[in-house]
Amino acid sequence: MTVRLRFAPSPTGPLHIGGARTAIYNWAAARAQGGTFLLRIEDTDRERSTAASLQMILEGLRWVGLRWDEGPEAGGEHGPYFQSERLDRYAATAQQLLDAGAAYRCYATPEEVEEGRRALQERGERPMYDRRHRDLTDAQCAEFEAAGRRASLRFRMPLDERVVLPDLCKGDVEVHTAELDDWVMVRADGMPTYNFACVVDDLAMQISHVVRGEEHLMNGVKQMLLYRALSAEPPRFGHIPLILGPSGKKLSKRDAQTNILDYRDRGFPPEALFNYISTLGWGFSGDRDVFSADEMVERFTVEGIGKAGAKFDEQKMMAICGQYVRATPIDELVRRVRPFCEAAGAVPAAAFDAHPDLVANAVACYQERIDIYGELPAKIAWVFTDDLTMDDAAAKNLRKYEAAGAWLAAVADRLEAADLPPSYPDDRGDADRACRLPSSDGSPAAGSTPFANTADLEQVTRQLADELGAKFGHLVHPIRAALTGTNKGPGLFDVMFLLGKQRCLRRLRAHAS
Repeated sequence: MTVRLRFAPSPTGPLHIGGARTAIYNWAAARAQGGTFLLRIEDTDRERSTAASLQMILEGLRWVGLRWDEGPEAGGEHGPYFQSERLDRYAATAQQLLDAGAAYRCYATPEEVEEGRRALQERGERPMYDRRHRDLTDAQCAEFEAAGRRASLRFRMPLDERVVLPDLCKGDVEVHTAELDDWVMVRADGMPTYNFACVVDDLAMQISHVVRGEEHLMNGVKQMLLYRALSAEPPRFGHIPLILGPSGKKLSKRDAQTNILDYRDRGFPPEALFNYISTLGWGFSGDRDVFSADEMVERFTVEGIGKAGAKFDEQKMMAICGQYVRATPIDELVRRVRPFCEAAGAVPAAAFDAHPDLVANAVACYQERIDIYGELPAKIAWVFTDDLTMDDAAAKNLRKYEAAGAWLAAVADRLEAADLPPSYPDDRGDADRACRLPSSDGSPAAGSTPFANTADLEQVTRQLADELGAKFGHLVHPIRAALTGTNKGPGLFDVMFLLGKQRCLRRLRAHAS
């Protein structure tokens, strides 16, 4: 069997988390079996489909790392890949089903359909279309036509049959056709509905597996019967569980940002989001949640998807993001955080080019302290501006000890007089002499400070604390507050090394007394 899977979104909104997961699972199943992954756009909803939504979907798929073999922008021999461009095919298949008696014309108005549903409900029966036009004669159809009514086309559901849908995720699903409506295949305006167009396209595009959300389970039964009416072999179905919010109900916008591009704009590593979304229903192994796309492909099977709904856990997602950030080589991390820092005004654009080592050292300083790129600008801004905003905790540290002002003046005097090594930057222009300690592969050495020559700074400061009769820990807090405007961040001597002698002196004296 030639393995062909598809992701078929409607361009009525952005790509959301559930849609991204469906796309990832179809992509992984195709790659795992050496098959083809195609993208089809189901744009028959003329009122709600927009070009802007289509672009958001394409951008979202590309951002999480998915590429399709056939579809928009890729082409392929089974196109066109927009349903709005395939209307002639739907019309021909609808006529085929009408001629075979597997479909029929229905002239009921929406009001008549609702009236019939209410009547069935009042009798204690399942509320559905009451099949009032299931067996119209040609003369009756002509009479409705003459009255100006336009017909929709409905599928002629078998009335008393038990059918079994083999499902790769759910197992065998048995349904009695009495529970199913004579559903509309083609609307009165000539536009096909989801269940009808989906089957026509999957047949024409030779789709071997249909993997989608469990909300489509009953659609799978309807579609299987339509395949039978067309004397065609249905694909293998796999209906995956819902993504749940913290309450256990279906994930909503109240629980998480469901638009994938919102995560891009907040600075989530795309590989991390791919990784986390993949685990919402499927597990790589029992001992780890972090894996690459290639590793997923090596192990993925549709049958391995669980039956129960998976809860979306933002804390766990952030933790996975943090692992990706910490594993990123510094030069690559600088490239990824640059647009966020520039957009926020935290790092001047010129600094990335004029002082690359200073920027790299500053970013390395926070690699263990951020989970997503968007967290960095607010944390790193103190390195590149002297216009500091003092947060409450830092201001408290400046006031905590009565002698703090005098301590800062003494530290400034000692630093000004100290004979520090040449590699200590005396001003912004010398900052490129800062040197990261490389490991054997060129990345910062694990478990070590990313800066050289901070030991000299620490020695000078500790010696001064002894002379002042101050506890070293007490002295550190007001120094950090004066230099960074916050009480958190990298080691104090990394801070001093990054700023350079003259900038440290200016900031210390500004708060000295």
